[in-house]
Amino acid sequence: MVEAVGSVPCERFDDLVDQSVELVRVMTGCQFMLGDIALEIAPLRTHGGNMALGQDDELGVEGSLRVFAEAIGLSFHTVRTYRWVAARWPKDQRQEGVSFEVHRILASVPDAYELIRHPPADDRTGEVRWSEDAAKRAAGWSSATPVTVSEKVEAIRGLAQDEQVAALAACELLHRPEVAFKAMRDRQARELVNEAQFEQAESVEDDDDEGIWWDPDAAEDEEGGGLVDPVRIARGFHRAMEFTDLIGVCQGFVAGASRLVPKLRGRDFSESQLATVTRQLEKIRATADWIETAVATGKVDLDEALAELLRGQ
Repeated sequence: MVEAVGSVPCERFDDLVDQSVELVRVMTGCQFMLGDIALEIAPLRTHGGNMALGQDDELGVEGSLRVFAEAIGLSFHTVRTYRWVAARWPKDQRQEGVSFEVHRILASVPDAYELIRHPPADDRTGEVRWSEDAAKRAAGWSSATPVTVSEKVEAIRGLAQDEQVAALAACELLHRPEVAFKAMRDRQARELVNEAQFEQAESVEDDDDEGIWWDPDAAEDEEGGGLVDPVRIARGFHRAMEFTDLIGVCQGFVAGASRLVPKLRGRDFSESQLATVTRQLEKIRATADWIETAVATGKVDLDEALAELLRGQ
């Protein structure tokens, strides 16, 4: 029996959970209320635009929301998100006891109003409730944590689409004796390994690392014995390069921030400099949301407000 969770006894942990559930309920209500207020300031068009038809607004949607966000001490991106979620969930469709984040994730799911009324059972506790991860799974996001064996295998397969990554992962996994033993019980896997060993013995040692992956003349079709289609190879290269570029962009930002932020200790910035940094951070947050949605759903469309933000309007 577990006697403690973290630094507190189990009884105290349960009390803290009860308190936190109530706080999340209050926080969700506050987030929706702020979204409703932002909608009143800058209503959505029924056909998907930003302002109600015929409405006269000198500041525009973004300008109005920025003024509102600054007045209440929140970022424009946060207020914009609250407004969007509030618009997707009318008051009579919002579910008591379900967090604002779950509402946000399910907002674009077909039949979301019906779906949210039927929470799934938690795989660990058996409790019927919505969690952020459960919502992502219901929405079909690939970022949801895989639970079943088939889901975990599919997640690994998705991460290892790049041949070089797959090869490194396979080598790492086969270093585990129990994994190697089970893998060699698979007839096809065993035959492919034996064939690869034979081809490896005949290849030039210096070309081992690159030739098998990059030289079309060195890769033979496993079924027909002919050359692999160069178009298919090129497409695979492009996909691998796009994935690598995306990871490189993310890692570059993290590395750059890790190098620069510590140097800001004690620095004073002017109001115009602070405003510039704030606007860039809003673009970063919006872009991060865009990337997460694109990776999880395959949808890369920009809504009007995000497009204007990224264009700097």
